Order: sequence, then C-alpha cells, then structure tokens
Amino acid sequence: MADQLSQLLLGAGVVPDEVDRWLWKVGVFQYFTVSSAYNLVRKDNEEDSSPVFNKLWRSKAIPFAGLMAWRVLENKLVTRVNLSRRGVQLESLRCVLCGKEEESGSHLFFGCSFAWRVWCLCYRWLGILFVSHIEPKLNFDQFRMSFSSETGLVVWNTIWVGVVSEIWSHRNRLIFKRGVADASEVFALVQVKVWSWVSTNSRSVSFSYSDWCLEPMECMRLVS
Repeated sequence: MADQLSQLLLGAGVVPDEVDRWLWKVGVFQYFTVSSAYNLVRKDNEEDSSPVFNKLWRSKAIPFAGLMAWRVLENKLVTRVNLSRRGVQLESLRCVLCGKEEESGSHLFFGCSFAWRVWCLCYRWLGILFVSHIEPKLNFDQFRMSFSSETGLVVWNTIWVGVVSEIWSHRNRLIFKRGVADASEVFALVQVKVWSWVSTNSRSVSFSYSDWCLEPMECMRLVS
C-alpha cells in the first residue's frame, strides 16, 4: 500500500503557494455538475440500456407508473428477495401472489402462476400468442416486438407498463390490506388505467372505454 502511494505521489505535480482543491475531471470546467454526472452515467450505460428505456419513457403511462416499470427492468423494487439481500429479516421469502417460489422480481412479474394468468387474459384480449421471457428487459422487448405495426406501438408499450404496475399494486394490497388474489380484477384495472392514460395523453384521438375493451387493436392504430 505504501509503495503504491509513493508511486502515485511521484507522478503528482506540486504548485507552490496554491491551495489544494478537488477536481472533477469529467467536466470541461473541472468542477462537479449534475449534468456532467448524468452524461457520464448515460454514456457508460448507453449501449445496454438506452434502446429499452427510450421505448419505456415514450409510453403514455403516468410518470409514477413509468418509474415503477423502470424499477422492474432494473430489479430495484423491494421484493422479498431484494429485501433479504439488504439484510432485512423476513418470516418468508415466498411469493405473496402464488406462495410457491421465492419472490424475486423476475418471478413476481413473469414467472408466478398468478402473474401468468393476468398476462394470459391480456394476450387473449389483444388476440396474440406470446411466449413470455422471465428476464424483465427481454420480456419487455419481446412484448414490444409482438406488435407488428409502428402505429400504436407507444400504446402497446403502455399496456406492458400497466400490467407490471398493477401486479405490483395488487401484491401490496394483499400484504397491507389483506386483499384477495384476483387475476380478473387485476386485468380489468389494467384496461381502465391504460385507457385513462392514453385518453389523457393523446388529445388528438378519442375512443370510448367500451370501444377500447372490445376493439383494442383498432383503437391503438388511431394513436401515433
């Protein structure tokens, strides 16, 4: 350790009568700014993250739901497995919704039998066949690519956000309000939420909730 420090000091220039100060080498002006730190992080993660997150941020979901979906993709939600990894002592790591496996993020949203019933209701409503990947980012990409038309793709992404956000809300209701697991209720709330988000954030188009439930594909093609 002392030898390494000596080597570092040998390469350092000393300027007489000048006070030592911290330098932020990323920025042009050598002092810290939030924007320079953001650009550094963005550059480091650009190749892996940008394509997925750019699609996510363009959805019609409200910011809170979009942020929650981002946490799903980044595995940052306080699932039981994540809490355990942080040293929180829990009575059980079992999934709240199915009670069979440990509650990781990938299991809760894409591997859980309850979540799978919700997704199946969604696929049936949209009239698609879909093989779900358990890894969140791959799942999002697969779901996005299952929609063949560029028109309405932003709404398609919003449906994914709606499903994962409502599964998380339902999970929390079971824990904190002693609710009952009901896949049909979750799916119905997804339909309502996504229709509300799209109607609010797409002022140039208008379709009724009944049309949305009966002909979702036709409604999506109206939204650019």
